[in-house]
Amino acid sequence: MIFAPLHIISGYSFLQSGLTIEKIKKAVKENDYFGAAISDINVLYGVPKFVKMMDEINKPYLIGIEISLNGDNISIYALNDEGYKNLCLLSSLLNKEMDVSSFLKDNHQGLLGILSTNEGHFKDEFSKEIDSKFTKYLLNISRMFDSFYLGIEVTSKDEVHYANKVRKFAAEYTYTTIAFPRILYLNKEDAIILDIVHAIKEDENISVKEKTGQHYFMKEADYSKIYSKSELSKTVELIKSSTLSFAKKRGEMLHYPVEDSVQTLKDNVYNGLKEKSLNQEEYLKRAEYEIGIITSMGFADYFLIVQDFIKHAEDVGILVGPGRGSAAGSLVSYALGITKVDPIKYDLQFERFLNPGRKTMPDIDVDFMDTRRNEVIDYMREKYGENRVAQISTFQTIMAKQAIRDIGRIYDEFSSRSWLIDNLSKTITDPKLTLADAYRKLPAFKKLVDSDHDYLQIVSLARKIEGLPRQNGLHAAGVILNNTPMESSLPVTYDIDGHYVTQYESIYLEEQGFLKMDFLSLRNLTTIDYCVKLINENHQDVSLDPKHIDFDKPETYELISKGQLTGIFQLESAGMKRAIKTIRPSRFEDVVAVISLFRPGPMASIPTYARRKHGEEPVTYLSNDLKEVLEDTYGVLTYQEQVTGVAVKMAGFSVSEADLFRRGISKKKADVLKAMEAKFLEGCKKKGYSDKVSKTVYDAIMKFANYGFNKSHAAVYAYIACEMAYLKSHYPLEFYASIMMTASSTSDSKFSEYVSEMRSRNIPVYVPDINHSEKNFIIYNNGLLYPLGEIRGITYILVNNILEERKENGPFTDFFSFIVRMFKYGISESSLEHLIRAGVFDSLNPSRASLLASIGKGLQYADLISSGQGQVLLDDSLLPPPSIIEVKDNPLDNLNDEYEALGIMLSSNPLSYRSDLYDKYDIVSLNEANEHKGNFKIMGIVKSVKIINTKKGTPMAFIKLFDQTSEFEVTIFSDLYSDNMRYIKKNNILLIEGSNKNNQGESSFIASKIELIEN
Repeated sequence: MIFAPLHIISGYSFLQSGLTIEKIKKAVKENDYFGAAISDINVLYGVPKFVKMMDEINKPYLIGIEISLNGDNISIYALNDEGYKNLCLLSSLLNKEMDVSSFLKDNHQGLLGILSTNEGHFKDEFSKEIDSKFTKYLLNISRMFDSFYLGIEVTSKDEVHYANKVRKFAAEYTYTTIAFPRILYLNKEDAIILDIVHAIKEDENISVKEKTGQHYFMKEADYSKIYSKSELSKTVELIKSSTLSFAKKRGEMLHYPVEDSVQTLKDNVYNGLKEKSLNQEEYLKRAEYEIGIITSMGFADYFLIVQDFIKHAEDVGILVGPGRGSAAGSLVSYALGITKVDPIKYDLQFERFLNPGRKTMPDIDVDFMDTRRNEVIDYMREKYGENRVAQISTFQTIMAKQAIRDIGRIYDEFSSRSWLIDNLSKTITDPKLTLADAYRKLPAFKKLVDSDHDYLQIVSLARKIEGLPRQNGLHAAGVILNNTPMESSLPVTYDIDGHYVTQYESIYLEEQGFLKMDFLSLRNLTTIDYCVKLINENHQDVSLDPKHIDFDKPETYELISKGQLTGIFQLESAGMKRAIKTIRPSRFEDVVAVISLFRPGPMASIPTYARRKHGEEPVTYLSNDLKEVLEDTYGVLTYQEQVTGVAVKMAGFSVSEADLFRRGISKKKADVLKAMEAKFLEGCKKKGYSDKVSKTVYDAIMKFANYGFNKSHAAVYAYIACEMAYLKSHYPLEFYASIMMTASSTSDSKFSEYVSEMRSRNIPVYVPDINHSEKNFIIYNNGLLYPLGEIRGITYILVNNILEERKENGPFTDFFSFIVRMFKYGISESSLEHLIRAGVFDSLNPSRASLLASIGKGLQYADLISSGQGQVLLDDSLLPPPSIIEVKDNPLDNLNDEYEALGIMLSSNPLSYRSDLYDKYDIVSLNEANEHKGNFKIMGIVKSVKIINTKKGTPMAFIKLFDQTSEFEVTIFSDLYSDNMRYIKKNNILLIEGSNKNNQGESSFIASKIELIEN
């Protein structure tokens, strides 16, 4: 092909193109273009993926951006490494909305500029009489680039004459013209995509209509009719002229600011060991070994940087996690205070973290309190410079469900019929599926699409935008550190605070050698920190340090073994609780083991581990020589590190070779597996093992390889879990106050579970009280008091006003005095209703129905005795408050209101008097019912009943039940409804048997039997 399309705008110019990178690759390959280029508007977001795709089909490329300069659109491309550096700087400047003219005059080296002559200032002026002002203007632009061309685009017969005029002008003034069609979608019929994405961007409505356009990938014969041979061949020449190597290493390790980082690392490590009283020969030899590998690989600065920001965090009171991942296998990390688990004591492997035979960057991820993580990143910016620290972009892609919703929202034909969109969306049960996959794999989705032209049309339109990038965001944890200013090595954009954000995604940055660190948020650390503060406040004889909690106590493991694990990091799932009750941990190592075993594959070994631990079964080994490797886990293969231990012991591998062996077999590639098996068996043979034993051991490893867990990672997870279990076992009130503080009744599904467990331990949770509740949960009367800040419908402004008024003028004495005192803050009828329903006035007047009926009176009274500024003008002795309107309370209505206000029932449990039924019938609580399989029973109070008629004209019902934990919807089909309709009434207590069924991708509980429980 003598042509390469250079003016491709991809979907990374958000909502301005219909082209994914995959579609560009498809077009380049199918049309056999010589190569291609993308030039997105101001940004290089899509460049790494584009380069990768072009490499896959072995096609050369150019990379660039399109900018607007003095009203003209100019596409600028990098022709070499110097040009790429300038392009990165230019794109970064554009994202600050700065003028780039002066920049281009001084930094044009390696840049190619192509001006679009079919639009903008050029076209406006060219259509007039050409004068010296215009020619001078164009000359000035051309001088901003090493190479400059006039881009010709012809999209209709009407434009041929104009294009010829441009060609004539170019010849006269010695400019070169080049074929430069702007490409925005794959095929002619895809022109409608531009209307769709524009409507999405501007939140406008459009109508369904077919549309064709000219901004698509054409065949060679079509381009040859429009452009001259030289204009077409020039596109190829330009791509050939590029010497840019995009894939080269561009990142440079950030230097820690000391003269000799290697010596500083050594000093810090040995000082750290001394402070921990670990001067034994075993520790000193391991430290020397690790330091040798770390420094030989050039990572001394890396470790010093991590040590420094962790120390800073701890110095300013930010709780840091004990480590994460394989980094916990490093004694150097432990000595520097980067991790908190002794790798020698717990037999953790350094090579699992850093292997001299595997040339990869070290990977130390660090957890911080979720409320203060950003402070650590700010510290990095201050210490190393704003332009050497950047967070990482991610891109939100329009997936199947989103595409359907977008089409439904913008098209007039569908926007008024939202049920069409709801029906389709509900059937897509796997969010990762494309629409095409959904049609093939989901019968309910296929049935809908085949049943109605409207559904087919929605899906057809949705497929046109599916896969397009929609917007960029921030990586949850990733931060890039570089020794030189970011924008000279890669393009950046900026967050709302002006901080650097890379334009490239994480995977591509690591490929280019940039140092990435994960600064992770962990809510459990916030819980621990808050809990320790409460303990130290409430217990004068206790002074706990959240950084060093001595959790290794019998009470810690007793609580874990009992399965009282709600709120405990990594241990609170129902399946994990069952595993723990089976194993009954009595030491830290057991907790590490259960975290590793609770995975597909190794899970089958949990009963074996438990029986052997408790002496119910003899401990055996695959080979007696493996006792040293597997003794700590009772002969059960539990950790990835044990695989390497087996390879060292039996096959004679070095630790480094054994780690490569472990990695190799986990990838399950046939050729790799064959080579690994041969090497392992040969090694075993040399060490005198029989073929039978060697093969048995190898097969056992292979079964385990895909699922094995990293022991270092499990150890640091267990560390946090045991810290929390210690706090929970010794200081339960403070612990529950802390997990409730970091949870939320409005968003945390665990909230009701926390309350249920507290009740099982006879720890009460009280409804909020207007005179005692604070913003967060507090310890009150040997239980917890619900906070004002968690009442639904109550703003934080109102909460602050209540607390301020209470602090300044004392407790509230009655309901009307509360209204009068809060009148100056603009207390509303709605806010008063929410407060009453939550029970905050129960201590002043227990009749919630009476208070609700008296709100109007109270507001009128407050208005009467107050000035416009809320000041009380009349003494209540002169104008006494009105009487409360007495209304009889309905206890179930009150509980229902309480549930709506708090997300849980606290004042009483309406089902408690029939708690015997829970065990008798094995009743599932409503908050667990969604996850239950098979036929099971539930019990609850009827909150609402909705009756509809089926197609046959017979009534059926949808009812909402509630208990003290949750709400749950039940579907009752016609026959069952007919037999039980006398029971299906609001406030009745029903025992219902049924099962969860999947209907068109949505789960519903279908009742099969109903029984009325006497109320």
